[in-house]
Amino acid sequence: MLEAYGAENRSVLDIHEDLSTGATTQLPLEVEFRKRSNVCVGYDSRITSPSIEKELIRGLTLSGANVIRVGLCSSPMLYAATQIMQADLGIIITASHNPSEYNGFKFFSSKKIFSDQEIKEVINSSIKDSIKIGSIININIYSQYISILKSALKNNTERKLKIAWDCGNSPASGIIRYIEKILPGHTHIVTNNSIDGAFPLHDPDPIEEKNLAQLIDIVKELGCDLGIALDGDSDRIRLIDNNGNVVSNDHLFMIFAREALKEYPESKVVANIKMSMKVHDFVSKLGGQVITCATGHSLVKKKMVEENAKFAGELSGHFFFSELGFDDGLYSAIKAVNILLEDQQSLFQIIDDLPKLYITHEVKIVVKDEKKFQIIESIKKILEKQNIVFSDIDGVKVISDNHKDWWLLRASNTQNCITARCEGDTLEGFELTKKVLCHYIDEATSLN
Repeated sequence: MLEAYGAENRSVLDIHEDLSTGATTQLPLEVEFRKRSNVCVGYDSRITSPSIEKELIRGLTLSGANVIRVGLCSSPMLYAATQIMQADLGIIITASHNPSEYNGFKFFSSKKIFSDQEIKEVINSSIKDSIKIGSIININIYSQYISILKSALKNNTERKLKIAWDCGNSPASGIIRYIEKILPGHTHIVTNNSIDGAFPLHDPDPIEEKNLAQLIDIVKELGCDLGIALDGDSDRIRLIDNNGNVVSNDHLFMIFAREALKEYPESKVVANIKMSMKVHDFVSKLGGQVITCATGHSLVKKKMVEENAKFAGELSGHFFFSELGFDDGLYSAIKAVNILLEDQQSLFQIIDDLPKLYITHEVKIVVKDEKKFQIIESIKKILEKQNIVFSDIDGVKVISDNHKDWWLLRASNTQNCITARCEGDTLEGFELTKKVLCHYIDEATSLN
């Protein structure tokens, strides 16, 4: 379960079993700071998070680590605290966008980007308790974090917007009142803004459009200029335009990339493999270059550093800006508001001016967790027998001869499913590619 997202898909039972056997005392081993470790620890709004935090801190201090306790916070707040306090490591207890029964850990360091394999090695390693017990200090990071968010706003013009926010009962609920001060004069309509780890109205995953129904209704009924949905730890966003349409994150990537290229002409941007091929064409016409990488925010961050990219994004709504150093849903939201204030058009008009997409949503096919990677390997073998060229950067991606139509099958990093997506340059190409994809989906499910 410790895969490309930093252990966030672990069940509560699994985590408590680890904690009870002292697994947390192994966490500081890998970051080259066993004797000098300072670890920022935070937790999200999930019901089980406080009890897990208590045991995590106990394990860390027994191993000799000094704990900087951030308390209840979003993942981006924990990342910011780790940078500001110059800590060796940040750990937030969260399961991100997953349902309430899940919980886990995310790791962050401004000095090192952890791969999933490195995290596995840390947790599977064995060390003894330290002779010296580590210390614990409590900090309040709100004022510094709000300053970071405020820096994303460049164009607070006379135009006033009506903005609907869905905090998803996440830690963003405690931050949103400060956002209203960052964006004064605008009308803010906020829903699900109480801390509630049961997520009573919908799961904290804005990629699933069923979870956006409430926000869409608010935007339509109250005539909002845009709606902004956050996930369970506030590091991802989804936008709703002024007509109540869900904005594709392919389009949002284009919007953010265009802004990055205005500031950094001819620079590189990083997109995960699920993104539309039209993202590549769009960025290329603006003088930039898209670098493709596998899915997983740690993988995207690593590629961003390697390529000195100025912007990066994933279809899931993780967006990374080079000046920040981590992904942040609220920072991205303020960036989007900033673009609206500068452009003067409605969000619908901005999207309408972008290339039209003939592309599916990400389709999830439930399979046995232990078989999901086996199925992908089987599909690769079938394609090899058929002499079909494919990319295996992340799963299986087949691109047509016109370099515009494509389909993708990959094993999910966080769920027991295979995900599928396809795109056509035209409607005709899309329908043809969809038929091909359906054929291989049938192949995949027959192998389960």
